[in-house]
Amino acid sequence: MRIKTLLLALLFGSSLALASIASAQTTAPPVMLTPQQKMEKRLAHVTKALKLTDAQADQLKSIWEQNASKLEADRAAIQAASKGTDARKDAVKALVTDRKGMMQQMKGVLTPEQLKKFKRLMLRNVERREKRLKHIEQKLKQ
Repeated sequence: MRIKTLLLALLFGSSLALASIASAQTTAPPVMLTPQQKMEKRLAHVTKALKLTDAQADQLKSIWEQNASKLEADRAAIQAASKGTDARKDAVKALVTDRKGMMQQMKGVLTPEQLKKFKRLMLRNVERREKRLKHIEQKLKQ
C-alpha cells in the first residue's frame, strides 16, 4: 500500500513539475507596437524587399508620415459611421482618394519595377489578412 501511495505521489508531483515547465516555455503575448514602431518595421521590410536606397527610404518615410494622420482620420470615420449609410460611403471614398494620392507621391520615389513589386506586396498582405479573418470566423463558429 505504501509503495502505491509513494508512486502516486511521485507521479502527481512529476506531472505538476512538467506542467509548470511547459507553461513557463509558452510564448509571451505579442507586444503592441506604437504607430511609429509599426511604420519603422514596415519601412525596414519594404526597404529590404524593394532594395531601396537610403534616399528612397527617407522619402517613403516622409510620405507615410505626411499621410498617416489623414489615413487614420479616414479609418476612424469609417468605423464611426454605420454600415450602409452615406457617411460611411463618403468616408470610404475619402480613404480611397487619400491612398491614391499617397501612391501618386510614391510613384515619384520608386522605380517602375519597385512600384510593381510594392503593389504585389500590398496584394499579398491583403490576401493574408483575408485568410486570417476567415480562419478567425471559422474558429468563432465552432
